[in-house]
Amino acid sequence: MWWVGTKMGRTAKARPGKAVVPQPPIGIELKCPVEHKLRDYVAENLKTRPLMVVAPDAFKGKTLALCGAGPSLRTQEIKDVDYIFACNSALPYLVSRGVNVTAGVGIDQTPGLLREWRYPPDVPYYVATSCDPALIRHLRANGRHCIFFHNFVGLKNDEGDCDEFEHYCSTWPTMFMVGKGFSVVSRFIGVAEWMGFTRIDIYGADHAFGPDDIAHANGETAKDAYGQPIIMEGEIGGRVWRTRPDMLLGAVDLARRARESNGTIRLIGDTLPALLLDKDDKYLDQVARALGPDELEAGRINLNYGA
Repeated sequence: MWWVGTKMGRTAKARPGKAVVPQPPIGIELKCPVEHKLRDYVAENLKTRPLMVVAPDAFKGKTLALCGAGPSLRTQEIKDVDYIFACNSALPYLVSRGVNVTAGVGIDQTPGLLREWRYPPDVPYYVATSCDPALIRHLRANGRHCIFFHNFVGLKNDEGDCDEFEHYCSTWPTMFMVGKGFSVVSRFIGVAEWMGFTRIDIYGADHAFGPDDIAHANGETAKDAYGQPIIMEGEIGGRVWRTRPDMLLGAVDLARRARESNGTIRLIGDTLPALLLDKDDKYLDQVARALGPDELEAGRINLNYGA
């Protein structure tokens, strides 16, 4: 297995204690290139005034469409929900199509999010305290409201020990902290649940590339978005899927969470997580295993295990 259980999804003040967070496999493309800057990012963002934070049950009883930027977003009509939140480049894309988006969502700490929100639509923005402060300054300079939550990123102290939970307890203890999930969409599910949404419909969480390796609904390819990523290929459900190792991991995680939610989380569209919904745990365990060097080199994963 590539992850362990989580005890996140709470305010630091309400339930202090040791945090147990998902652990990525060694060598897979999840390492943050600005990891050494994150502690300073959080400190600077916590100086924001007014410091608006995610409130519990602010949307109690309401339904949400949470939109990732995957290529399937192009073909889906978003309907039967009270609110629409769009992550990363899904926000300007949906707004350009005339969709009435309620809010933007961002967790990425790299400059990529600043590029995607270069011209930020006029909506509130739910952002992690670990985002690049340049992004926060940019949004506020354009008159946009930023609402913060903590996103567990493994902050370390001067001794090299992870003390993030304790650090938040001492700096802003009543702010919600999320740590479960491997993408902006899956991470924000925990925030949305904290906010009181009773149903969360997931759009654009493909966790795989479209034809010609289209990565995002706005037309970006895998190369445009990720430079030179490791691309894996495998067949499932009679179809060949192309994805990244970390995206594959996220697809399994999202499928499991949707399945365990008893209908609270619904996966919309032709996506890899949706296809994995009916697979048993043995199959999912095999898909979400640590990949061997031969598989990484060959660029092909056996996704037919147990089929």
